[in-house]
This record gives sequence, structure tokens and C-alpha cells, in this order.
Amino acid sequence: MLGDTLKIAFGELGQKEISGSAHNERILKYQEMTGLDFGNDEVAWCSIFANWVALQANLEMSNSAMARSWLKVGKKTDWPQPGDIVVFWRTDINSLFGHVGFFLGYTKSGKSIYCLGGNQDDQVNIQTFTLDRIIEFRSLTDDLEEDLEIPTGYLRITESNGNVKLLQKILIKLNYLTGSADGVFGPKTYAALKAFQEANSITVDGIYGNQSRETLERILNG
Repeated sequence: MLGDTLKIAFGELGQKEISGSAHNERILKYQEMTGLDFGNDEVAWCSIFANWVALQANLEMSNSAMARSWLKVGKKTDWPQPGDIVVFWRTDINSLFGHVGFFLGYTKSGKSIYCLGGNQDDQVNIQTFTLDRIIEFRSLTDDLEEDLEIPTGYLRITESNGNVKLLQKILIKLNYLTGSADGVFGPKTYAALKAFQEANSITVDGIYGNQSRETLERILNG
């Protein structure tokens, strides 16, 4: 679970490289447990740390010390949730180099994010990164395997509640919507619902009502 991921990562805050011939045993442990063992704490270890956290949380790992290896792990999301993986470019957006950490949230300005990661100034800490440094967000969990409850009532754009989240989960499962279910009926959910309505030959208005609900019930229970 994502909550476990952050709890584990927060527990490592402050772990830092040791300059010189000595090495931080905790960082060496990250390497040993993930099989990415370089024998020193001065390698680029952000991905090693992310793999170690994923291992502790029983989530998918990239099994690589390369930050960009995480672009092939989990599922791309445009609606990152706290604990999701975030991959950044380093040196050049088209290079092999990068950085990886765990998304915590957006700054007040909305122009940067908070990231909890390893090898950030040689330690596990929280830093801000501008949005233009981000390559992709990746979700390591999929909560769509649970039995999906049909949303009740009428739902329209700008609404935010549990029924919207249920609707989003169904639209994601039916491949009309990408990302995570955040419970906010925004433009992407509106467009996804309209696409669902058009594909099922019901009134295309972007409003979740009786026709949409009955059609979902038929699809999911049929």
C-alpha cells in the first residue's frame, strides 16, 4: 500500500553518505537487500533506495540502479498520489541519466513538487523539484481489483466526493480514463464519461445519471 511506502521511506530520513573510505552501513544494506551491491555508499543510489522501499512494501521493483528503469515499472499516471514514483531527467531530458523518488505533493505555487528520495544531496531527505524536470509519474499499486460499487445519484463536472471516485475507478477499469481515482470530477473525467456514453449509444452529455448508471450495471453485472 502507498501508505506503507511512505511510512517506510520516512523512517529512513537522514541516512547520509560518509565521505572518504568509510561507508554508511545502512546504505550498504539497501544495496545488499536489493541485489544492487556496489560495496560503497558513493554510487548513485536513488534507484537503489527506491527499490529497497518497494521491497519492504512488497511492491514491484525495477531491479536496476538506473533511475529511468522505473519508467517500465507500475503504471503511468497523470494524477499522482502521495507515495507514487516520480522520475526526473538529469543532465538532459534525452540522456540516460535521471533521478527517482516518491511523490509527496505539489507546492502552493503548483510549479514544483515535494519529493522524498535517496541520494538527494547524498542523503535521504525531502526536496522540491520544478515540474519541467519531471519525465513521468508511476503508480506501483492497483486498487481496481476490488469489487466495484456502482455510484449513486447524479454527478457533474466540478463535483468532488466518494461517488465520483467510484465512477473514476470504473472508467479506469473500462479503459476510458487513465491515472488514479482522486474523487474530483474534472475535465478528464468529463471527457472519459462522454466517451463511455458515446460508445454505448446513450445521451452524450458528460453527466452521470440514470442512463449511465443502468449501462454500467449491465456491463459490470452482465
